[in-house]
Amino acid sequence: MQLLFSPASPYARTVRVVIAQFAIRGIEPIAVNPLENTELLLDANPLAKIPCLLLNDGGTLYDSEVILRYLDHEYCGGELFGQPGDSWYGETQYSLIKGLLDSAVALRQEQMRDDEGLRSPFWTARFEQALLRGLAQIELMAISGHSKVSLQQICLACLLEYVDFRHPDLDWRKVAPATARWLQSFSKSAPMLTTRPHA
Repeated sequence: MQLLFSPASPYARTVRVVIAQFAIRGIEPIAVNPLENTELLLDANPLAKIPCLLLNDGGTLYDSEVILRYLDHEYCGGELFGQPGDSWYGETQYSLIKGLLDSAVALRQEQMRDDEGLRSPFWTARFEQALLRGLAQIELMAISGHSKVSLQQICLACLLEYVDFRHPDLDWRKVAPATARWLQSFSKSAPMLTTRPHA
């Protein structure tokens, strides 16, 4: 199998961390730039989005959640998502973190519009406020207190390090100080260190 990813993508990073965390073998990582619309990527996903998992049977999975659910079913014994209905609260936590990832990436896309003179102060502020409100809620959910490494923790750590990478001026630690202290420790694990985002 092959995983098409970008070193800067927080969505792809969640998949890469899970692969490392569960020592899943037989997946070759291939770095691609989704903005270049390469033939390899377009053949895998007509939306030209990553990550994409190219299966040995010639099929392709895309969207990070679909890939994570596949890995959970095939390799992780259901430890990531559990059985449907096991924890609606956990599903809600995961959904919130996914929404925050979307806001962080959308904020980055707004920043990239600066060169065109098209950046919107309204949408910039809206995405920033959504991130701060959401992380304040994350602080109350105590995701960092899970007894073992969870999907929510992996996705949260990837989100926070992406915010630090792309939005260093967003002072999220003021609204989530306990989460910030947890990240200091969690980010030192080998799966996190070997997948750290870069341009």
